[in-house]
Amino acid sequence: MTSTFTRRLSFTPISRTKAALQSSPETPNPIDLLTKIGRNADKRLVTQAESWDKLSEIWLKGGTAMEAAGLGPKDRRYILWAFAKYSQGRAPSQFIRSPKAPKKFRGRV
Repeated sequence: MTSTFTRRLSFTPISRTKAALQSSPETPNPIDLLTKIGRNADKRLVTQAESWDKLSEIWLKGGTAMEAAGLGPKDRRYILWAFAKYSQGRAPSQFIRSPKAPKKFRGRV
């Protein structure tokens, strides 16, 4: 007896569409958004924060443009995470976290 079940395989990756970043009452311009995100994003991404289109371009491209601006991996991940929350329509005051405090070493001289 032979089985006639076939498994459907898909070789195309699932692509998630990212919504473009737009102004909101809490953040009327891109500099305000980067200032609220923190992590020196407003100082390091100043050239890309001239308009929402340029900032959305960075968000859609990913971390390569941020790496060129001199942001480290943790900061890039945090900023991209914040952009994802913001593009979903959440206000920055709902999802912004302060950076972790440095670890304390005890017993070392």
